[in-house]
Amino acid sequence: MAKVMISIPDALLGMLDQEAERRRTTRSALLQNAARRELGLARRDRESIWADLDQLSRDWDGPLDAGAMIRADRHRDD
Repeated sequence: MAKVMISIPDALLGMLDQEAERRRTTRSALLQNAARRELGLARRDRESIWADLDQLSRDWDGPLDAGAMIRADRHRDD
């Protein structure tokens, strides 16, 4: 595998590092995945997609029905 040196503004690098930490991955893996998506090479297997959806549903702490979501949003600025 080749190693490359690239220039990235400090603020963008900080955001990349925060996102890598949030995803529990490395900066290199995050950039590799972004490059694959940009080049149209990223194809995810079904199990990976379901795993991400399962994680999102475990992390969700909001209302579970659309009506409750609309009502909560409607009154948030009251």
